[in-house]
Amino acid sequence: MAVHFISADVSIIGGGSAGTIAAIKAKSKNPEAKVLILDKGPIETSGAIGRGMDALNIVAVPGYGTPENVVEALTKVTEGILDQECAYVLGEKSLQVIKDLEEYTNREPGDLFPIDENGNYKASFLHPTEHPLYLAMDGEDIKRALAKRVRDLGVQVLDFTPAVRLLTTDNRVSALIAFNIRTGDFYVINTPTVILTAGAVGKFGLPRDGYLSGLYEFPGNTGEGYAMAYHAGAKLINLECFQTNLLMKDYNGPACGYVVIPRGGYGVNALGEKYWTHGYWSGDMFLAVWREFQEGRGPVYLKMDHLPEETIQGLEKILWGTERTSRGLFHIQRSENYRRWDSVEQGMEEITLCSGHSMSGIQVNKHTETNVPGLYAAGDCAAVPHQYLTGAFVFGSIAGERAAEFAKTHKAPQVDVDVNQLIKEIVRPLELEEGIPVEQVEYKIRSKISQYLTPPKSDPLMTKLLWWIERIRQEDLPRIKVNDYHDLIKVTEVQSIIDCAEMAARASLYRTESRWGLGHYRLAYPKRDPDWDNKWVVLNKDKASGKMTPSQQAVPSPRWTFPARLDYEYPSLHLNIGTGYKHPPNKVRDPWIEEKVQREGFEIPTRFVPGKGGVN
Repeated sequence: MAVHFISADVSIIGGGSAGTIAAIKAKSKNPEAKVLILDKGPIETSGAIGRGMDALNIVAVPGYGTPENVVEALTKVTEGILDQECAYVLGEKSLQVIKDLEEYTNREPGDLFPIDENGNYKASFLHPTEHPLYLAMDGEDIKRALAKRVRDLGVQVLDFTPAVRLLTTDNRVSALIAFNIRTGDFYVINTPTVILTAGAVGKFGLPRDGYLSGLYEFPGNTGEGYAMAYHAGAKLINLECFQTNLLMKDYNGPACGYVVIPRGGYGVNALGEKYWTHGYWSGDMFLAVWREFQEGRGPVYLKMDHLPEETIQGLEKILWGTERTSRGLFHIQRSENYRRWDSVEQGMEEITLCSGHSMSGIQVNKHTETNVPGLYAAGDCAAVPHQYLTGAFVFGSIAGERAAEFAKTHKAPQVDVDVNQLIKEIVRPLELEEGIPVEQVEYKIRSKISQYLTPPKSDPLMTKLLWWIERIRQEDLPRIKVNDYHDLIKVTEVQSIIDCAEMAARASLYRTESRWGLGHYRLAYPKRDPDWDNKWVVLNKDKASGKMTPSQQAVPSPRWTFPARLDYEYPSLHLNIGTGYKHPPNKVRDPWIEEKVQREGFEIPTRFVPGKGGVN
């Protein structure tokens, strides 16, 4: 195991969508800057769009939408809990993202993105507003094109080398520690700026089939961005708003309603009835799905049989190619066909934390700055609600440029901790003579997350999860034994999942209301509370005690007055099932059991003790 001490001006954790475009923009902004990007795998296929992507789910393009329309849509689906300036920037800069992607992929208008008869990019309806803000994309090659541009610009790329520690000095970014999961080489990187683009907390709840990596998200997204930011002193917001995934049953991959719905498909229940007014992934739609199951009309399906044959064939190309290459085989083995209304069964399989599809993450402003100088965040780990892939590119671009500018005038502070001691702590699971497998601990915490956090949220269950978290930290984490560096990164992943579970539970208990449909449906407070309007729950690490501390903070004053809620209500549950049979009371004293203890003593029964008439 070698230890390399290097330096960088801009260091990027995560080589997905936001990370690669941040590297491109940082190097373009200052070609003399030393820009470094780290990832768990090769950046050509890493991140949530490693296989490509089929759409920019929210854009403002001429002739179809404006930045104000984006603000309107996001104000509505977040119920007003957002920084409207971030939403405006998302819409304002989305057209530039389209142009950048055409340049990087060397594709013409009408090839990568569709255009209409007037030459405008042709957007479709998806969001619960009257504005078309969805832009289809034939993007199978997009990630490889981004990676090529990164390498051509001379960015230093450390593939298979995830960051495991983010260090600060006097509340400023100072260094990273990373290691190569194949060679075991460690890297200590002195840097004045870090851009966190490590993705969502995709590995969070456990799918019902029990597979650790068979899930909706890219399984390498395990919450390191959230956890590193937290331990570095950054603030996180909206951790109580869960992404409750509606997935393809048993496949545990995207059902791809976002691909089907803009082309005329929709969700139906087991009776073939459309069960909700729209198919956008907002909390009201997920609450409607939950209702279908509670009232006996599940399962639910994604209906496509009424679509033209040409459209169905196009959907098969996208869903079996760009999305998941194994999906077509899955359907074939089950004799499923999109030309039948019940061919795509859906289920509420898992919960995650994400800003791209939901709201939770690191608190940033419109410049992607956190409250820690030199620390930026973009993509699914940065709390710009419902930003999707567009936001990863918009704010990844901004982060790259801002970090490059910051590094021009700021040098990295000296590290004030014992780096060698930190490395010893990181590799400790390799050096234990015996212990428990890391997969066992991962299964344990993720199964507890599903059992105790899945909405509707129960206060006693969430409190019990906090008890389990403390016990797992004390009893299980120190006993993890791994045999190679590939498994060593899983230890960091499990630690991050545990940190994020605590964040989710504490934030959920702190927000004393229900909001965002199923995203934060709290049984103890089953209504929206006006006192929580325009309020964030902020989580940060108390410097004195080291404990996770929640607080309330007002969102920035809105520039625009738009509707701040969706049309739904929480159910009023009436579960009177009668009194049941009541036994006559038993006596609280039992002479038989008391005499037995007096006669035999309170010891291990003799039948269990060798040499005392017990087993040998």
